[in-house]
Amino acid sequence: MEGKSRKIKILIGLIALIVLAFGPFKANDKKSNTNTNTAEVNLKKVIIGLPGISNQTLEATGIAVNKGYIAEELKKVGYEPEFIYFQQAGPAVNEALATNKIDIAMYGDFPITILKSNGGDVKVFAVDNSRFMYGVLVQNDDSIKTIKDLEGKKVLYRKGTVEQKFFKEILKKYNLDEDKFVSVNAGGADGQSIFSAKEAEAIFTFYYTALYMESKGLGKVIDSTLDKPEVGTQSLAVGRTKFLEENPDAAVAIIKALERAKDFAKENPEEVFNIYAQSGIPAEVYKKAYSADLTFSNFDPAITDDTKEKMQKLIDFLYDNQIVKNKISVDDIITTEYYDKYKSSK
Repeated sequence: MEGKSRKIKILIGLIALIVLAFGPFKANDKKSNTNTNTAEVNLKKVIIGLPGISNQTLEATGIAVNKGYIAEELKKVGYEPEFIYFQQAGPAVNEALATNKIDIAMYGDFPITILKSNGGDVKVFAVDNSRFMYGVLVQNDDSIKTIKDLEGKKVLYRKGTVEQKFFKEILKKYNLDEDKFVSVNAGGADGQSIFSAKEAEAIFTFYYTALYMESKGLGKVIDSTLDKPEVGTQSLAVGRTKFLEENPDAAVAIIKALERAKDFAKENPEEVFNIYAQSGIPAEVYKKAYSADLTFSNFDPAITDDTKEKMQKLIDFLYDNQIVKNKISVDDIITTEYYDKYKSSK
């Protein structure tokens, strides 16, 4: 039993690493100058905040960092990147942007929108992943085949986070009443520990997490946003407004790097999954997680009407659920100015 308990603890530790980009907790940060050319003393530094640790960054940004595209494109216009990694992301990245400790960040739309709603002077200028996904993991119980089967049972998700948003929206999709579920405010490592101890019937969490736990025999995935992308969220590129206004070429260079990452992913999907597997989760899990579109069109950095529509839904959710007190507009938080500059420079 002690050996099994130890394995579960190790598993939970690995899983916890991948859920941080959209997490609600405060973080420690870790600086990395891996892609910084210190010999180029005339280059202006761009400080970029990313969730997690240096071998864990996912989405288009993970590829752009791993392949050196961000460093290359910034150098062309007189800049060099310094990457700072926030191991528990969310509010930690928000605080770093609000206090001018970083210039740009790529992370979840949920904390970005909270930052802007609370007065943060930032703008979203590109998309990192337009289809960030979630899943429902249940115990290996033959009586649970659909989300409706969970009525009256204990389900886990973190309130005030994207996990709560996923829970509410997927129930709405099936016309289910959330009051019929026994909701427990637990997620991340805590939620996974509770679920692994079989003290709850389901956990609403990130799709990578659900698939990984399933691959270890800890449960089964009964539903996800794989076929419901409208219920998912987005990972976005955001910058301090003043920095963007004073350094438009840097923003355009990052967009170019993200575009290159998208093109690389389309032509080399297996290598993409191997890059992501450096996080400690097998490449096959990521392959399944991204299987809805192996052309990686969701890595397109363009800000589209769909981008704005998802943002509007998120703004409404945050305000309606009293997570924020101020209701902003889509135009307050999103700008197409830098993507337009990129298009005109092609």
